Amino acid sequence: MTIEESQAQGLWSRLRVLLGVRDSRQGLSEVDELGIRIPPARLRYDVAGTNDLEWFLEGGRLGLETLVSALEKEKVELASFDSVLDFGCGCGRVLRHLSGFTETQLHGSDISRKGISWADHFLNFAVFGTNKLNPPTRYRPDSFDFIYALSVFTHLSHCLQKSWMKELHRILKPNGYLLITVHGTHYRDKIPDELKGEFDKGKLVVTGVRQNGSNHCAAFHPEHYVQQYMANESGFEILQHVPRGALGNPEQDVYLMQSI
Repeated sequence: MTIEESQAQGLWSRLRVLLGVRDSRQGLSEVDELGIRIPPARLRYDVAGTNDLEWFLEGGRLGLETLVSALEKEKVELASFDSVLDFGCGCGRVLRHLSGFTETQLHGSDISRKGISWADHFLNFAVFGTNKLNPPTRYRPDSFDFIYALSVFTHLSHCLQKSWMKELHRILKPNGYLLITVHGTHYRDKIPDELKGEFDKGKLVVTGVRQNGSNHCAAFHPEHYVQQYMANESGFEILQHVPRGALGNPEQDVYLMQSI
């Protein structure tokens, strides 16, 4: 082992102690401080845009904090729900932090077969399934009290924005809650100059649409678009709009809606 390799190994060992990460009994992978298996780097990259372990764990915790904070403003406790869906869950970055919600039926759905396969194998406190790029899902109408989709609509075309909002309304119980995060006004500087005018007119701007549904497709949501095309036309009332309020998806806007 070289000096550089030894130093890197020592740094990783210290980081594992700091994060509460320990070897599993099989010695084949690692688990966090709750004893929950940590996904491999390639899956962490798919859901977080980086394979950095510290951000994967902390970002998931902050994602949960975002959910709890928004619901508490409506005097609702996350633990009070009978059924919750993480739509676009990946390999369970946020869901892993809900493992203690033993009285709630936890579900996760994602387009990534690899992410769902891993989560289904290792996160046995929730039920996982895949969805296609286009709706519908496999769920029955009125299945969930609460659905959250963190940085999902940030990667969908206009047509998919509308069709997925209607599908989430279908599977949400009457008066159920939906929380989404989007690229709001703070992301305007990321929009190509020739498209900024469209955003300023209240229109959705999508780049990389040929890679719809992937991290290479980016959607930018003016407030008017969310109100008119995502909420009003899909049967939702917006309860909260918190600019840059998504703690686990930095600088994204948070919208909490209720099915009507």
